Amino acid sequence: MDDLKRAVGEFLLSDLECPVCMQYMVPPIRLCTNGHNICSKCRGRVQCCPTCRAEFSEIRCLALEDIARRVKYPCANRQRGCLEFFSIEHINEHHAVCVYGKIKCPLHLFKTCSWNGLKNDLKEHAKAAHAGYFFEVSAVKSSVLLVKDCVAVASCFGELFTYSQQKKDDRYNFVVQLIGTRSEASKYKCKFTLRAANGIEKISNTFFVQGYSEDFETIFNSRNCLSLDEETINRFGVDGKHNLTVTLSTV
Repeated sequence: MDDLKRAVGEFLLSDLECPVCMQYMVPPIRLCTNGHNICSKCRGRVQCCPTCRAEFSEIRCLALEDIARRVKYPCANRQRGCLEFFSIEHINEHHAVCVYGKIKCPLHLFKTCSWNGLKNDLKEHAKAAHAGYFFEVSAVKSSVLLVKDCVAVASCFGELFTYSQQKKDDRYNFVVQLIGTRSEASKYKCKFTLRAANGIEKISNTFFVQGYSEDFETIFNSRNCLSLDEETINRFGVDGKHNLTVTLSTV
């Protein structure tokens, strides 16, 4: 039965190939006036139907969109060895962390780094190229000027995590992400502890670790991270520096 389902899925996937980019189409799927399909990205790049040269209509192919939501998509790194299949909701998340695909160095957002390699090679790259931003301990300590954005890579529990801090709209946001999927990230939590110079006052909050495919804007808006206003940051700092500890643990 599993072989039959896989065969049917492969057959349906052939109908989901865009005639222009040859990638699998996802909703919304557009139609020309003769009923031929095209993906929404290519629809904005071509003037007429690549199959019959007819004009495009505003009608969507709802039947094919329904199939797209039900079928399992193969990983884009299939030829490199990944044989996994995913639903439309999870395929992009998998692509972001697939061990057979390439990812950018997390520090490229804050430091000039052009490294683009396999996830399994990221640890050695971070150790060699970014020693001051790489940790192999259960806690990540930050004592940097918060007027700058900062990121670090941590190796813990056999996984790789990223720690990022950014200022947005007069608030300082501190985020921990697992270089993995959301379901894998939900197995871990991170505890932020900000201590005052007097050694007595402190702020301590615990959050679930976020998946690597989640963008900062989404995380900030959902409040799934430590977020402090500028007044609090100034009160706990000394000469612009802060004693912040980030501790990783399993749920």
